[in-house]
Amino acid sequence: MALSYPLIASVFADKIGMLNVRWQLKRQDEISGLGNGQILAAELGPPLWMCEIELEPAYHEDADEIQALIEALDGSMNTFYMHSQWHKYPKLDPWGTILGSSTPTIHTVGANMKSMRIQGLPNGYQLSVGDFLSFDYSGRRAFHRVVEAATAATGGITGTFEIRPHFRTGVAVGQSITLKKAAMKAIIVPDSFDPGDIQAMMTTGMSFACIQVP
Repeated sequence: MALSYPLIASVFADKIGMLNVRWQLKRQDEISGLGNGQILAAELGPPLWMCEIELEPAYHEDADEIQALIEALDGSMNTFYMHSQWHKYPKLDPWGTILGSSTPTIHTVGANMKSMRIQGLPNGYQLSVGDFLSFDYSGRRAFHRVVEAATAATGGITGTFEIRPHFRTGVAVGQSITLKKAAMKAIIVPDSFDPGDIQAMMTTGMSFACIQVP
């Protein structure tokens, strides 16, 4: 059966065995100075998530399988979904059991394009600063971090809270929200893959970097 892109978590992210991961919201800003000493800042493009991943030492056969999966991405040509290995679920629902089978959706998108409300949560459900969420819209995948805590009141609707980065045009009320294994759509950064070192029994030091594809 042919591979289907983006590669889903069970095919790629959950199989590669991450040892160290560095997440960063990479901004595209520029600053310039005026003669009076004032500093002006401008955003040249929307921020994009980026992560640098070092894989766990693996037996050679397992390392070969991982390398084959990475090679199947054809460099930066094909996409995959990447979630945080150490933050798969909301902080106060560490196994996703409280959320259960609930199907949260966007209740409100703030006019400032950086705030929202979510509906369809269990009563009293809590989102913490640092939690991730993702959703699909207009053929794209949005991936955001909660920067203001929120609690679902009776009826399962949160108060207004902020996220980063800002929403893009096309986000709408009613779109389904993922809180379990919230993931960005990503590509391998060109020339970032390191196959590691082959030692007596193990391959160590395999690594790569990836960047968000909005």
